[in-house]
Amino acid sequence: MSKVLQKYYYKQLSAYIAAAVCMFLLSSGAIAKDISIAVLAPYGESYTQKAWQPTIDYLQIQIPEHQFKLLAIEPSNVDRLKQMVVDNQIDFAIIQPVTMTELQLKHEAIAVLSMSGISKMAKFGSVIISNADSNITSVEHIKDRIVAGATPTGLGGWLIGYNEINNHSRDIIDLESVKFLGVQDNIVNAVLDRSVDVGIVRTGTLERMVDEKKIRISDFNIIQKKEVVNFPQLLSTALYPEWALAKVKHIPTSVAKKITSSLLNMKPGSKEAVSGNYWEWVPPLDYHPIRRLMMDLNIGEYMDMDDDDAIYHFKIFIQNNVASSLALIILLTTLFGLFYWIVKLNNKLKKANFSISQENETILNSVSEGIYGVDLDGNCSYINKSLTNILGWDESDMIGKHQHEIMHHTHADGTPHLSKDCPVYATFQDGVQKFIDEDMFWKKDGGGIYVEYSANPIKNKTEEIIGSVVVFRDITKEKHSEKYMQELERSSRLNVMGEMVTEIAHELNQPLTAIATNSFSISKMIKSSKKQNNDQYLDILNSISKQAEYAGNIIRNLRKISQKDQDKYSRLDVNKNIKNSILLLESLLKKHRIKLNLDLSSKLPGVKIQSVQIDQVIINLCKNAIESMVNTKPNDRILHIKSEADEEFVSVKITD
Repeated sequence: MSKVLQKYYYKQLSAYIAAAVCMFLLSSGAIAKDISIAVLAPYGESYTQKAWQPTIDYLQIQIPEHQFKLLAIEPSNVDRLKQMVVDNQIDFAIIQPVTMTELQLKHEAIAVLSMSGISKMAKFGSVIISNADSNITSVEHIKDRIVAGATPTGLGGWLIGYNEINNHSRDIIDLESVKFLGVQDNIVNAVLDRSVDVGIVRTGTLERMVDEKKIRISDFNIIQKKEVVNFPQLLSTALYPEWALAKVKHIPTSVAKKITSSLLNMKPGSKEAVSGNYWEWVPPLDYHPIRRLMMDLNIGEYMDMDDDDAIYHFKIFIQNNVASSLALIILLTTLFGLFYWIVKLNNKLKKANFSISQENETILNSVSEGIYGVDLDGNCSYINKSLTNILGWDESDMIGKHQHEIMHHTHADGTPHLSKDCPVYATFQDGVQKFIDEDMFWKKDGGGIYVEYSANPIKNKTEEIIGSVVVFRDITKEKHSEKYMQELERSSRLNVMGEMVTEIAHELNQPLTAIATNSFSISKMIKSSKKQNNDQYLDILNSISKQAEYAGNIIRNLRKISQKDQDKYSRLDVNKNIKNSILLLESLLKKHRIKLNLDLSSKLPGVKIQSVQIDQVIINLCKNAIESMVNTKPNDRILHIKSEADEEFVSVKITD
C-alpha cells in the first residue's frame, strides 16, 4: 500500500509541476507554433512517411499559421512514442485503438477524431472462419482445433476474435498451439488449404479477397455470424472503434479545434485520404469497449503485476538506502496523515455534493414544467417528474435514447418533423437560445399535446457546448380555450346579424326589385317593334349594374361578418370599415327615420387591425345608438360618426 501511495503522490507532484510549467509557457508566449503529428507505422517508417505526407500537406494549406511535421513510429517502438508524449515532443498522434486507450489512461490524451477505413466503416471487428467442408460451425466446435491469427497484438486479426471465443469458455483455445501467420491473406489461405482448422481475420478481409477474385465466400463457414444495422461486412464479434487522432494533454483546445475542423471538412475518398489508406475522418467514437477488451484479456496497462517481484525490489531498496529509507518512512508517515485528512475532507465534500445534488433534484421535480436534457448526439440525459406526469414517459423510456424520435417526431398536422429542423438540435449546434410558442409533443399513450418551450445550450467550464436543456409547458387547454373564444365571438356576430336580418332583407329587396323591374322593362323594349334610342338601353343597364353592385356589397359585408375564421391583422383604412358597416345598417336607419351624419377625415393613416372585429364593434355601437333614439322626437334622431387622427392614435367617435 505504501509503495502505491508513494507512486501516487509522486505522480500528483509531477502533474502540478507540469501544469506550472505550462502556465509559465502560456504566459510568456513560449509555446511554439510547430505541430508534430506522430503516426504508427505497421508497414515501416518510409512507407508511412510517404502515405501520410499528403494529409500533413493538406493541414499545412488549411492552417498556414502552424508548421506541421510528420513522425512515423513503428509499433515495436511504441514505448518511444509514449515517452515523446511525456516529454511533450509530439502534439497529436494517429494511433491504433489499444495505444489510444493506453495514452488516455496514463497520459490523459483525448481522442478528437476517429478514422473511417478505406471500406468506409469507422468500426471493425473479427470474422471467425472455418473451411466449408469441415464440421466446425460453432464456437463449441473450435475446442482442441488448430487456430490461426495475424499477430499476438493484432486486434481484428486476433484479440477481438479470441476474446469473443473466451466469452463462451476460457478453455476452448490452447494458446501454445495458436499459429500467427502475419498477413491476413495467409490466414484465409491456411483455412482454405486446411493447414489450420480455424482462422480469425479482420472484418473486410474476405470481401476484399473476393473482389480480388482470390476466394469465394461459399468456401467458408462463418462462425457465430452476426448482423449489425448499417454494417455490411461479414462479422462474428462486437464492433470496436477504428484508429484515432489523439490530442496530447498540453495542446490548447483552440488548436485541436482547427485541426479537427479541417479534417472533418476533407472530402471523403480524397487523394490525401486514399494515400493514407482511409476514407474520411468522423467525430470521435467511444473507446471504452477497447478498454474493457484489454481488461478482459489482461493486456497492456491492465497486465497483472507480479506481487513477489514488487516486494523483493522494495526490500533491496531498503537495505541499500538506510538513510533514504528513514526519510522515506517519515515522508510516507506524513503523506499518510495528509492522505487521511484528504480522505476525510473528500467524504465531507461528497456528502455536501450529495446534499446539493438532492436539493437540485428536488427543485427540478417540484416545478410544474417538464424539463429534460439532451446531449450532442440527441440522446436524453435526464428528465424531471413533471415530464413523466405530463407525457407518461419515464426514465427507462428516455435516458440514453433519441428523444426526438420518441416525443417530437411529427407535427400537429401529421407531417414528419425531421431532426435537422428541430429547434432543440439547433440550440446545441449554434449556441443560441430558442423559444417556441406552439409545437406538438407526443405522449406515451400515442396522443399529442400542444406545448410552448424554451431550449437553452448547456456549456461546461470551458464554455464548450455539451448539449441543451428544454423547459416546456402544456398549453393544450389554452389552445382549446382560444378556439372556444373564437366560436363565441362568431356566435355573437351571428346573433347581431340575426337581430338585423329583417332589415337587411328589406334593404336587399329594394335593389333586387329595381333589378327585376328594369330587366322586365328592357325585355319589353327589345320585343317591341319600335326602335329605341341606345341611350335608353344604357341608362336602364347602368341602373341594373348599380343596383346589383349595391346588393353585392351588402351580401359581401354580411358574409364577412359571419365568417368562421378571423382575418389576419393587416394595415387598413378605418373609413372603409365604417362605410361597409353603414351599408348593413341603412335599413335600420330608414326604418326609424334616423339621419346619418358622417364626418370622416381624409387624412387617416393605415392602422394594423383585424377587419371583422372592427366592423362588429362599429355595428354594435351604431345599433345601440339607434335603439336608444327610437323613443325620441324624429327631428332629434341623428347618428354622428366621426373619424380623426393625431400623432399617436386614430379615433372613431359614434354619438347620438
